[in-house]
Amino acid sequence: MKKIIFVLLALLSILPVLCQKTKPRVSYSVGSWDVQIVSFDHLYPVYLADPQGVRFEVSARNILYDDMDFQDPANQAKGYKGRKLINPAARFSFLKFSPKSNPRLGISLDLGAIAPVILRSGNHDLISLDGIGYYGIAAHPTEWLSLHFIKHHISAHVGDEFSSGMVSSPVDFDPNFTPMPVLDDFVAAAAFRPLWFLKMPQWDILQLYGDFGFFYPGKDMMGIRQNKPHPEAWFSFQGGAELEYYFANIKLGGLYTAINVSAYQMNAYAPNISITGGYILPQERDLRRFRLGLNYYNGRSLSNQYFNRKERFIAIYFGFDI
Repeated sequence: MKKIIFVLLALLSILPVLCQKTKPRVSYSVGSWDVQIVSFDHLYPVYLADPQGVRFEVSARNILYDDMDFQDPANQAKGYKGRKLINPAARFSFLKFSPKSNPRLGISLDLGAIAPVILRSGNHDLISLDGIGYYGIAAHPTEWLSLHFIKHHISAHVGDEFSSGMVSSPVDFDPNFTPMPVLDDFVAAAAFRPLWFLKMPQWDILQLYGDFGFFYPGKDMMGIRQNKPHPEAWFSFQGGAELEYYFANIKLGGLYTAINVSAYQMNAYAPNISITGGYILPQERDLRRFRLGLNYYNGRSLSNQYFNRKERFIAIYFGFDI
C-alpha cells in the first residue's frame, strides 16, 4: 500500500508539467495552410468511456461476475479474483494540415496502438496480452464535428483456459490456435458537440459519438485481412456520450462522466456497457490529459482471447489520454 501511495504522489507531483500544452513542433507554410510532419495534438478525440481506447492506463478491477473462473486452487483464495490492467499506448498524427486561421481544425493521418496486459490479482498471473492498433485519416472540419476513418486491427496472443492431464490453470501459450480471435476491420466514426451552437464556451460540455465497424475481405499493405474465428460476422457498432465540467480556475482541471455502448455481430449484438467518471486535467480537449476515475463495465470479456465470455466489474484507474 505504501508503494502505491508513493507512486500516486510522484505522479501527482509532475502532473502540472506533463499535462501542459507542448511547445509547437516545426511546421511548414503551404499557402493558407500550416503543415506539421508529426503532431501530438490530434484531430479526433479519445473516447473517455471506451474500454479499449488509445490511452496509457493502470487500473485495479473488482470482478463482480465473469465466465472465466479458472479451475486452479488459487482461484478459490481470497484476493485472487480481481484483475490488474497495464495498458501501454502510443498515438501520433502525421502530415497534419491546419488552416492558418484556425489551427484547431484540419486533416491528418492518424496512427495509434495499445497492448493491454491483464493480470490476476494476488499472484499476478498473466491472463492475456492483446494487440490493438489502427491507422487512417482524422478530420476536424468545424469546431463541432470530428471525423475518423481507420483500418483497425485487434488480436489476442496469450492466455486461455484448458484442461489436459494435470493442467487446470491459465497458461502462457495456447496450443489450440483455431479459436484465437483476429479482426482486421474498417471503422467510420464521427464525434459531435451539440451544445457548441449555444455560442457559450462554458456550456460546450457535451460530446456525442458513433462508430460503424465492418470487415471487408481482401489484403492490403499489412497482409491478408482476417476475421476469425467467425468469418461471417462482419459488423460492429459503438456509441456514447461524454460530459466535462471545468472548474473556474483553469489550473484545477475539471470533472467528467461518460457512457459507452458497443455491440459486435460475433457476440450476437449483445450490448457492452461502460460507464466512467472522475477528475481530468487540463481543461482542453484533444491534448494529453490525466484522468483519475472509476469505471463500471458489463459486457463481453475485455481479454480478447475470451471474446465469447462475459464479465462485470468496477475499477479504479489512472491514465493519460494521448
